[in-house]
Amino acid sequence: MKLTAKLAYSQIKTNRNRAFWTLAGIVLSTAMLTAVFGFASSADLMFKELLGESDYYNSMYNELLLGLSAVVGSVIIAATVIVVSNAFRVSAGERIKQFGALKSVGATKQQIAGIITHEGLILATVGIPLGIALGLLVNFVGIQIMDHLLAAANKRNTFQVNFDFVVAWQAILVSAVLSFVTVWMSAWLPARKAAKMAAIDAIRGTDEVKIKARDVRDGRLIGKLFGYEGTLAYKSLKRSRRNFRATVVSLTMSIILFIVAGYFGEHYKETTRLFYPVVDNANVVGEFLRPEKGTLGHDGDEQTYHTLNSVLADEVTQKFREYPNTTVFGVGDNLRDEDHSYKTVIPKEMLTSKMKEFLDSNGGVPVGDGYSFPITLYAIDAENYAELCERAGVSPGSNILVNYVRIPGDNGDGKAVFTPFVSYPKTLLLTNQNDHSVVELPLEGALDLRDVPNEIAATYVGNMMVIVPRLDATRYTWFVDAADPEGFKGYATKILHESIAFEGSSEYIDVKSGEEVPFAMRDITRLILVFIYGFITMLTLIGLTNVISTISTNVLFRAREFAALRSVGMTPAGLKRMLTLESILCSVKSLVIGVPLGMLGSYLLHRTFSSPVELDFAIPWLPIVQCTLGVIAVTWIIMRFSLSRLRDDNIVETIRLQYR
Repeated sequence: MKLTAKLAYSQIKTNRNRAFWTLAGIVLSTAMLTAVFGFASSADLMFKELLGESDYYNSMYNELLLGLSAVVGSVIIAATVIVVSNAFRVSAGERIKQFGALKSVGATKQQIAGIITHEGLILATVGIPLGIALGLLVNFVGIQIMDHLLAAANKRNTFQVNFDFVVAWQAILVSAVLSFVTVWMSAWLPARKAAKMAAIDAIRGTDEVKIKARDVRDGRLIGKLFGYEGTLAYKSLKRSRRNFRATVVSLTMSIILFIVAGYFGEHYKETTRLFYPVVDNANVVGEFLRPEKGTLGHDGDEQTYHTLNSVLADEVTQKFREYPNTTVFGVGDNLRDEDHSYKTVIPKEMLTSKMKEFLDSNGGVPVGDGYSFPITLYAIDAENYAELCERAGVSPGSNILVNYVRIPGDNGDGKAVFTPFVSYPKTLLLTNQNDHSVVELPLEGALDLRDVPNEIAATYVGNMMVIVPRLDATRYTWFVDAADPEGFKGYATKILHESIAFEGSSEYIDVKSGEEVPFAMRDITRLILVFIYGFITMLTLIGLTNVISTISTNVLFRAREFAALRSVGMTPAGLKRMLTLESILCSVKSLVIGVPLGMLGSYLLHRTFSSPVELDFAIPWLPIVQCTLGVIAVTWIIMRFSLSRLRDDNIVETIRLQYR
C-alpha cells in the first residue's frame, strides 16, 4: 500500500466521526442516483408494455424519462459535491499543520493531494456498494407504493398501469460511475488547495485564523444582549470561518431546496385542486342520481325524472352525521338535459378579457350586448351553506355566484381555469329552454375560485354556477369521511332507502367506497407528491450529514479550548450558553441567506412553471417556518450532544493534549 493511502486510512481511523458522516453522505447520494435511474428503467418498461412497440411514443417517453433523470441526477450531484467537498475541505483545514510538517520533510504537492484523494477513494469504495444496495431497496419500496396508489385507478381503467421492479445493470453502472466521479471531484477540489500552500505557512497556520480589525471591535451588541458567553460565541465563529462557512453552506442549501420543493408541492396541490378537483377526505360517497333512462310520463312521449328536495336532503345529511365519528358534505344540483336547462345573458362589460377571448374563439353565443351562458343551480347542506355565506359576506338565504370556470379540452380534460366575471348583475334572468319561461334570480354575493370547496368543484360540469338555499335537485351527492366506512355504507344505504321512497327509487340511490369514485388525478397527485417530498427529504439528509459531521467534529477539536475556559472559571451552564448562541448565530446566518434565496427560487419556479391555472405568487410561509424551527433545533441538538461527550474529560489532561 502506498504511503499516501496508509496516511489516508490512518486519518479515517483516527477521525471516525467525520468519516462516518462523510460516508453517510456518499451512501445517500449513491442511493438516490440508483433509485432515480431504477425508477426511470421501470417507467420505460411500463410505457413499452402499455404502448407497445411504437417507435414514436417510445422515443417520446424515452426522451422525457432521460430528461427528468438528467435533471434530478444533476441536482443530486451538485448537492453531493457541495456537501462532500465541504467535509473534505474542513478535514484538510484541520490537518494543515500536519501537511506543513510532511512538506518540510520532502512530501510533494502530488503526495499531499494524494492523501486527501485517497481518503475519498477509500470512502467511495465502501460507500458506493452500500449506496447501490440502499438505492435498490428504496426503488423496490417505491415501486410497491406506486402500485398501491395506482391500484384504485387500475380497477376503474380499461387498461392497467403497473410498475415492475427492475434491476437494470445499466442504471447501476451509471450510478456507480457518477457517484465515483462526484466523490473524486469533491476530494480533489480541497486537495488541490491544500497542496498549493507553502510549508512554513501551513506549519504556522497562517490561513487558519484571520482576524481583521473590525472583527475585534464587532460583537458589542451581542455582548450586551447575551453577556460574555455571547461575545465568546461571536468571536469563535469569526475566528473559525472555515467550519462556520461549511456549516452555513450545507444548511443554506438544505433551506433553499426545502422551501422551493415545499412551494412546488403546495403550488402543484392547489393547481390540481382547481384543475382536477378531487375530494381526498371522502372514503364513502352516497348518491341520488337519475338513471340513464328516465321514467316515461303518462303520455308516453316525454321522459320525466324524480328530484330530491334539498330540505329532505338536509334531513338525510343530519341522519348521516348521527353515525359515530363521521363528517358529511352534501351537494346537489339541477343538472338536466339540454332541452330542460336554464340559460342567462351576461353583458360583455362584466366579463374578463380572458373569458371574452375564449367565447370569441370557441363559438360563444352572442345575445344583444352580451353572451348566453348555461347555468346550473347548486344547493349544499345547511351547515356548510352557512359557512359559505359567512365566507362570501352575505346573510343566510342568499344566492351566491361562483366566479370560477374550468374550460374542457377536446378530449374532456381540463384546459384552463380562470375567473370569468369582473362583476356580476344584481339579478339574473333565467330562461327555461323547454317552455321559455323566465325566472328572476337575485345575486347577493360571489365566491372566488379559491373559496370553492372541493366537494362543489368536483361536481362542476362547465356551466355558470350559482349556490342557492333551496333546490329540487336532479343529482345529489354526500361526501362522507367515516371512521368505519364499511359499517357506514350499510347504514347509509338503509337511511337512503327509508328516506327516499317512490316507485323505482332504488334506481336513483347508490352508496360506494370513495376509492370507487373516478378521481384518477387524486391517485396521480398522491403519487407525485410522495416522490417530491421523498426527494427533498433525501437531499436534506445529505445536507444534514455534513452539518452533523462539521459541528460535532468542531466541538471535539475544541476540547482544549473548552477545558481552558473551564479552568478560568466558566461553568458548564456558561459553556452550554456559549454553544447554544453559536448554534443560533450559525442558524440565523443560514436562514438570512437561505430564506431569501428560497423565496427567489420559488418565484422563478412560479414564473417558469407552465400552469393552466392563473395563481398569484404566494410566499411559502409554512416551509419557511418549518425550516426556521428545524434548522435551529438541529444545530442546537448537535451542539449539545457533541458537548455531552466531553462532560467527563479531565481539564488538566485535556489541556496537555495537542490534538484530540
